[in-house]
Amino acid sequence: MPGAPGHVVPAAPKRCAFVKDSINLPVVSYYEIGTQFTANHAHGSLMGVYGMLAMGFFMFVARYFIPHDKAGDRAMGLSFWSLNIGLAWMVFLNLFPIGYLQLGDSLNNSYWHARRLEFFRQPVVRFFEWMRLPGDMLFIIGGILPVVYLAIRMFLNRNRYIELPAGTAVDEFTEPRG
Repeated sequence: MPGAPGHVVPAAPKRCAFVKDSINLPVVSYYEIGTQFTANHAHGSLMGVYGMLAMGFFMFVARYFIPHDKAGDRAMGLSFWSLNIGLAWMVFLNLFPIGYLQLGDSLNNSYWHARRLEFFRQPVVRFFEWMRLPGDMLFIIGGILPVVYLAIRMFLNRNRYIELPAGTAVDEFTEPRG
């Protein structure tokens, strides 16, 4: 019973202000959310983490389905490097510079000023927007097309081990049922 002798009122849980504010800095968020920094973070984290993880899993599975040859190795290597370089190109040579310019404009003029159409019509911003094209082309042509090629080869080779050649050594988990 509160107020009774010997009763201790539990203290309210305290939050560590430093940790809370270092995760979500309100001032930075105000000037940064909705700018190209948001798209930079989204593209880099989504494709950089989950997309590359999915591509790694795809390549791992492709090793099982596709016969080991130079064409498959070349397609996997080309896809790996093109996806990574294309993503880095987009993040560091397009979205980050425009986000930096927007952050400077929002700090100097105001947030609304950095979001106006006139900001995006500046020659330097238009230059960085066009700088995205080579990275996107590398990402699509060098990164995605080899994956499509590998997926087609996986589909065509999906039933290649229905019957094993005579005398083929098999592991316990791959023994044919019969």
